[in-house]
Amino acid sequence: MGAGHGGAAANIRHRGISARAAARKPSAWLASGSLAAIAYLATVSWAWPWLLPARLLYDGYTPPPPYRWVHPPAAVARNNQPPQPGRGVIALTSEGSAPASIATGDEQAVVVVPRDAIAPSQGEPSVEIRIDALDAAAMAPAPNGLSYDSNAYRITATYAISHQPAPLVAPANVVLRYATGASTILRYTGTAWVPLSPSTLPITFQIYGPTNDLGTFVAAGAPSHGPSLSVWAYQIVTILLWVVAAAIAGALVRDRVRRRRRRQAS
Repeated sequence: MGAGHGGAAANIRHRGISARAAARKPSAWLASGSLAAIAYLATVSWAWPWLLPARLLYDGYTPPPPYRWVHPPAAVARNNQPPQPGRGVIALTSEGSAPASIATGDEQAVVVVPRDAIAPSQGEPSVEIRIDALDAAAMAPAPNGLSYDSNAYRITATYAISHQPAPLVAPANVVLRYATGASTILRYTGTAWVPLSPSTLPITFQIYGPTNDLGTFVAAGAPSHGPSLSVWAYQIVTILLWVVAAAIAGALVRDRVRRRRRRQAS
């Protein structure tokens, strides 16, 4: 009788231990998932800023497609595809323009217009935005110490009915994708290029900056003498993400082995 009670008690204790182990599994999974999420977010936040003036044009960590040139360098001329224009309409209210983001079809150029950045005009319901790619070298030489690293992009805003220019009354942001490693955005004044105050997103090969006037813009940087910062950033982030993926895979394998051993022991 005592042996029976002892066996029952041992069985109950074994079931209790199994239940506690099973109860710990969701916590273990939650902890593993949290660590993986933290590692991923740390990697991404290291790679590019959180606060952007526009949506990220290229999700994930794969490199963007080959740059589309108006006048391509000889090394890429054979497979070059022509750049695409951008068109968009921004609604007007009595106070000014609605917020909008207008991009070219290939997303190599974007203009981000905040709320009320364009003044209203009597009888005008909207503003038309046009973005057209140009050959920067045909407009003017690059400033000393710089070389062009993108097409030039002419961005215009006109009222829908009168077709008169619609000036900015607050800064807009211009986002350009570059080919290799730009460090600045230049705006053409008609006689010379003047720099904006840019920020770069190396992992997505993008650069952006605020402007008080629309016009023609180009990305530029020092002449290249090897892999650019964008290329290095892409490679480093790729390696880090593979490391994180390998760690998650290892954790899953270890958990599966432990569960199998527990089943065999029971």
